[in-house]
Amino acid sequence: MKKVDDTQKSILIGVGVAFLVGIATFLFSTETAQTKTKATVNRHKAKHYVKDKFNNSSSAKSLVDKLSDDEVNKLLGTVDKVSDLEGKLSDMTSDFKDYMQDKSKDAKKAVKKARK
Repeated sequence: MKKVDDTQKSILIGVGVAFLVGIATFLFSTETAQTKTKATVNRHKAKHYVKDKFNNSSSAKSLVDKLSDDEVNKLLGTVDKVSDLEGKLSDMTSDFKDYMQDKSKDAKKAVKKARK
């Protein structure tokens, strides 16, 4: 029975050490590794965007593979700005439509009143 306890302790110590080494590696990883990871994530986002917007076009996806990391970042920045503009334009269009409907109703009321 004592042998099992020693085995369990050894396993727990090993797992604990591995966990601490993993945490230390994560915390002290180089800026280059962090930058590379971010670039990989951004490239994946860009490929997903291209897949959605260009109907899974293989030539469009291969174009993303040829872009530099900086170009991918600029592409994603532009996509974010365009998305924001689309949202604002949609809101403005909806507001303008409501405004024009209200003015149309007011004009109809004025015409009816003038006829009387």
